[in-house]
Formats: sequence, structure tokens, C-alpha cells
Amino acid sequence: MRATNDPKIGKLYRLGFPGIAARVIEPPAGVERSSEYCYLVESLILRSRWWVNERGEPDNIYSPCLMVHRRRVASGACVEGQVSGGKTNRKAGRRAM
Repeated sequence: MRATNDPKIGKLYRLGFPGIAARVIEPPAGVERSSEYCYLVESLILRSRWWVNERGEPDNIYSPCLMVHRRRVASGACVEGQVSGGKTNRKAGRRAM
């Protein structure tokens, strides 16, 4: 069986906005789901709900993207979303000034 990157109900995911997360929730009974946008996302901080597809893309342009893709880092741990890495040399930047 192959693992998928589809959103899981009840799990928290990072959003396209920095520092904000949202949870994939079970849709209320009787609500029609779109075939493409079938995951309902809720953010308590943003006070809103919106539908996303399996890639985390929202159904409208005003809602943030959900970071559902995982990538492997050198240590072998899974990291959700996009993480920028690398060290910066602060002393070198100060010398240039």
C-alpha cells in the first residue's frame, strides 16, 4: 500500500500565510461536496472555512493554500510544507556595511 499526501481529517496543516495553521474538518451532514474540492478546512484564527482539493489549493482566490505536500530532509524526517534552509553568515553581512 502506498502512502498518499492527501489531507487527513482532524489534522493541522500550515497555510500559505506565515504562522497560521488550519484543520481539515468533517463537512456538516447534508452539505454537497464538489468532486474536485472535497476537503473542508477551518481556521479559528482567520474565523473562516473553505474548500480545498487534494493538493491544498482553495476553491476561491481569497482563501490561503494548505501546505499538504511532504518532502524528505537529509536527517530522514518528514517536513510538511516548504521549508527554507541554510545558514546565513551574519558577520559577513555586517562587514560589508
